[in-house]
Parts: sequence; C-alpha cells; structure tokens
Amino acid sequence: MINYRFIIKTFRVLREHQPWKLALIFLLTLLQGVTSGFSIVLLIPLLQLLSIGTTGGEPDGVALFIQNLADKAGISLTIGSVLVVYMVLLTLIALLQYRKSVLDARYQQTFIYTLRRSLFRKIIMADWQLLNIRSKTNHLQVLTREVPNLANYYFFYLKLLTTVIMTAAYTVYAMLVSVGFTLIIIAVGILVFFSLRTFLSRSFRLGQGYVDSYNRLLKYIDDFWQTVKIAKVHSSEDYYFNRFDEASTSLLDMEYRMQRNWSLPQLIQRIVGLVVLVAIVWFGYRSGTVPMASFVILILLFSRIFPQLIAINTDINMIVSNVPSVKLVMRLDEELPEPGVAGTGVHDAVELKKEISLEGVSFEYPDGAMAADGRVAAAGTMDAAATGDSGAVGGKLFDRFSAVIRANAITGIVGQSGRGKTTLIDLIAGLQKPSEGRILIDGAALDDELLPRWKAGLGYLPQDPFFIDGTLRENLVWDSAPGAGGGGLPGKGGGAGEAGISDEEIMAVLEQVNAAHLVKRFRKGLDAFVVNYHTAFSGGECQRMALARVLLRRPSVLLLDEATSSLDAENEATVMEVLAQLKERITIVFVTHRESVVRWFDEVIKI
Repeated sequence: MINYRFIIKTFRVLREHQPWKLALIFLLTLLQGVTSGFSIVLLIPLLQLLSIGTTGGEPDGVALFIQNLADKAGISLTIGSVLVVYMVLLTLIALLQYRKSVLDARYQQTFIYTLRRSLFRKIIMADWQLLNIRSKTNHLQVLTREVPNLANYYFFYLKLLTTVIMTAAYTVYAMLVSVGFTLIIIAVGILVFFSLRTFLSRSFRLGQGYVDSYNRLLKYIDDFWQTVKIAKVHSSEDYYFNRFDEASTSLLDMEYRMQRNWSLPQLIQRIVGLVVLVAIVWFGYRSGTVPMASFVILILLFSRIFPQLIAINTDINMIVSNVPSVKLVMRLDEELPEPGVAGTGVHDAVELKKEISLEGVSFEYPDGAMAADGRVAAAGTMDAAATGDSGAVGGKLFDRFSAVIRANAITGIVGQSGRGKTTLIDLIAGLQKPSEGRILIDGAALDDELLPRWKAGLGYLPQDPFFIDGTLRENLVWDSAPGAGGGGLPGKGGGAGEAGISDEEIMAVLEQVNAAHLVKRFRKGLDAFVVNYHTAFSGGECQRMALARVLLRRPSVLLLDEATSSLDAENEATVMEVLAQLKERITIVFVTHRESVVRWFDEVIKI
C-alpha cells in the first residue's frame, strides 16, 4: 500500500520547494500544538485565585506564582482582571493560528504553481518522439487534478503533524491533572485506531479507482470533441453520452464509497470516545479523588483528546487515498527529462545558403509504432532524383537513404501513402533522429547544438491546420517569435518578432495567399475573436490562413506536408504561384501525393 521509502521519496520533492518556509511552518505547528490546551489548563489556577470550584485554602503552585506576580505589579486580582488576562492570552493564540493557516495556504498554492509550471515545461520541451507515444489525457489529468492532490497529500501530513503535537500537548496537560484517567483514554484511543486499519488499505484502493475513473471521464470528453462533427452527422450522441455517463456514475460511486470510508471510522471513534468519557466522568465523580475545578478541566481536556485521535485517523486516511495521485505525478516527473538550456529562449535562425544533405540515413519506428502521419511505418523502395537511392529492408522505413535538397528551390517529396514522406519531413525538421547516417545543413551536422537555431528558421505547415481560441491577429502571429526566420517576405526584411509585425504586413501576406477577404468579412477584422475555427472557415480557408501564419514567421526553410490537399484547383494554383515567388528567398520542401502540383517543383524525391 505505502512504505517508508516511498514517503521519504515524496518528501524530497517537498524539500526542494522553499525549505526555509517549510521550517517556519513546522515551528509554528510546534508552537500551536504546545499552546493548544494551555488556555484550558490555565483556568485551574485562575479559578483557584477566585475561589471558584475549590474547597478553600491558600493558592499554591501556578496560582501562587500568578498571585505573587500580581502583588509585585500592584494589580488586584478580580474577576474582571482575570478575564482580561485570559482574553489576551486566547487572542494571542488565535492570532498564531491565523498566521499559520495563512502561511499553510500560501505555501500550498505556491507549491502547486511551481510544480505544475515545472511539469508543463518538461512536457513542452520533451522530444517529439517521447510526446508522440504518450497520452494527452494523462498529461491533462496530472496538470489539472493530480498536482493539487499531491499538494493535499503534503497538506494532510502537515495537518497530521499538527494534530499529533496537539494531542501530545492535551495528553501532557491532562496527566498533570490525573495520570490514571488520561492513560485509560490514550489506551482506548490507540486500541480503536489499530482496529480500524482495514479502512486505510481500502482508502488506497478507492483512491486508485477514482484516478482511473477520472481518466476515463477526460478521455471520453476528449474523444467527443475530436469527432464532434462525425457524432452529429451520424447521430451518435447517445454513444458518447452513455460513455460519459458510465464514467460519471463510476466517479459518483467512488466519491460515495470514499466518503463512507472516511466517515465510518469517525463514527466508531466518536461513539467509543463518548462511552469512555461518560464512564470516566461517572467513576471520577463517584471516587471524589479529583477537586471539582480540576475535574471540570479534565473533562474539557478529554473532550479535546478523542476528537484529535479521530482527526489523526482521518488525516492518515486522506494521505493514503491521495497516494495514487502522488505516484502518477512523480512518475510523469521522473519519465520526462529536465529541459536543456539549448532548447529554450530565442536563437538566431540558420539561413540555408547551399543545401540540405541526407547521407546514408536509416530510420525505423520501434515495435511497429505509428508514424507521424498516423500510419504504421512501412518498408518501401526509395529513390531520390540524381542523388542516390536505397531499398528498405525488414522494418526499416529508410535504409542508407541519401538525397540533396538545394537551397532556394521547390523540392517535392512524392510517393504512395504510408511510405515515409511525413517521416522524411520530421527527420529534416529534427523531430526524429536517424539511427544511422547524418543530415547536413550547409555542411554542418544537424546535432543538438545546431538544432535550436535550425528550428528558429523553419516554417512548418501540416496537412490538418489548427487555430487557438483568440483573435485572428493572435492566430496569425502567435508563433512568430523574435529572432525567427531569415528568408523574409517579398519586399520585407527578416528578423522581426511578433511585436514587429504590423497589420499592413499581415494583410499583405493574406493577400498573397488569397485570404484577405476572410478577415474583411468580420466586422472587427483582425480583432475578431475566433472559437472553434471549424465553424468559421472551410477546410481550404483554414489551410490558407495557416499558410499565412507560417509565412509571417519569415522562415528560411518552408516544410509543407500536403499543404494544398484541402484546396480546389484555382486556390491551389494561387498558393503555388506564391510559393514560386518565395523560392528566391526561401527553400521549400513540399510533401504531396497530388500530381497537379508536381509541375511546380524544381526537383523531385520519389519515395
């Protein structure tokens, strides 16, 4: 279920986050635990000083100390002065508790922020090969739900520490009044705690079940949005609703069972505590061995001790139920490598001047993994016009494949579906790495050192365009980072970032790809806010807008993957004419299966 090594491992994560503040929280926790119950015990000497609930006689012990202190200060102890002192002490304790609660909340929220930020950075900076085989739903679940649960895991440990210290303080104070009665209460509490251990193992199983059910719920929602148009056309809404309802019902059941698993031990402990407390009151009253004032205080302390024992059981229960979430977060954190410095920040883009050379490149997807275009990597025969050829053997997609892509030309990559056209684009872009051979950029090897600068000068347009929820302007310039590009736009200089792209420049590029009218039809123009872009644009319109976005990056090399597949003949010709003009400044690599665009290519690589 949970072991000490795992606990130590989890606290290493917590130790890295503001350890000085964690030490302060621990100090305040200790202080709060010690002062808890002090105000109750203090009532005994105060009542003695006022002869309330006592049998008479001179004050002694703490009461005598307070009496002497008041006499030296010239203070007359009356009911009013005693209550004022008592109120001041309680106020100070209340302020201490307030300060600790605020500090706890602040620490917990900053921990969530820091961990979530760190994990998301690891995700977005991870290699394409790693991200391509991972579940988007799992990442979404970890970032949205499991990270806060991890914080709750630590929060309940701190709460457990507070409860244990407070219980120890109450116990010490109670033993000052009556050792025998206090030992009875503690013994019964420990006995009940160990008898309820079965609820802890059940908490772990229920916590794991809740994590799995929540993951299914997210997956079903994502599946619907991915295929919403198909669902509407085929009238299959009931299918998605039934799957969603199944996961929701499972979550509801898990919530109920978890709540019951938390509440039932509390009920048992409360009943046992009530019985024991009543028994002690009866025996204590019959024996008369404890003065009435002390006996009243003893009852108050006992009424605090047993709820603390209940709270200990509840805190441990909550800790155990959050363990599956903690494991999920820590597993993701361990599986993702720390982002390297080379992959961050702004880099000066490489401007291709001569050629991209593929020398003896071999590549295969492991264990029949899916290619980037969604097809299983298949073997095939490849030849590059005038640059060499290679035949794939076994499971290899490329086997000692060589080709040269000249700068400032349009090079077409053509071939049947599933033969590796998209994979070749991925290799050139640095998303995939060849198992053998090398890729040279103007004679320099495309390695980890060169890759960030190479990517800064790339423009990539996939077959299926996408847009973010935002204004048209944001959608057109969001990935035009400062320092990107080098090829420039016709009549424009390169190197400007997002802030340097004017509306006039945006509209000029839209005119080039025959898409300016798409912006003009919105009343707010570039300031128009677009949500669910599929409803705002047709497939061809989306592709032209996406092409404009890529061109606004001012790339040195433009990688197009079936970029005209959604366009009719007229719009396709318009786009190809734009590309033909751009090749004077930009190297263009064009993946396609359409024969209609081959005539625009300067060179062809057949796969």
